Amino acid sequence: MSFDEWKFLLVEVEALTLSSEGFMVLLRPADSHKGLPIFIGAPEAHSIAQVLSDNPVARPLTHDLFKSVLEELGSEIVRALVTEKQEGTYLGRVVFTRNGEEVESDARPSDAIALALRFKAPIFVDLELWEQSSVPFERQGESAEEPNQDAVEQIRRRLADALENERYEEAARLRDELKRMQGGN
Repeated sequence: MSFDEWKFLLVEVEALTLSSEGFMVLLRPADSHKGLPIFIGAPEAHSIAQVLSDNPVARPLTHDLFKSVLEELGSEIVRALVTEKQEGTYLGRVVFTRNGEEVESDARPSDAIALALRFKAPIFVDLELWEQSSVPFERQGESAEEPNQDAVEQIRRRLADALENERYEEAARLRDELKRMQGGN
């Protein structure tokens, strides 16, 4: 398997938060004012938070167990990929080594991220997906200036698409983001 790195954007976990929609992990490349928010389940959020806080638990979580098994087999995670979005759900892949060769497997992005963090492996987002789904975000301590009109228009298009395709939860999140960007309540 060859990895076409030029088709992907290297990102980091910028934040892990709890909102009214549930847990969200925010992926962002260095020096960017845009991020990719992915809503995840509570167990995966707990697993990611454990690594980010560098706070080991007494008994291994599922991702810790998987890491131990891979290491016992002489394998390691080499990268996590967020590859596409289907019907409002992000899809991912995890790439690991087996007998010196890379093997790619289907994974939820949250699991791929949790494993990549444990192996200190890079996380990548498909560039086309990034262009379609990333949204402007302020880093803590930054002040919002006049919203970028391209970003506002992009969110408006995504909102219209979400409404047209009856993805109402996504539409509500986009509506709220649009209000925030435009200084509304």
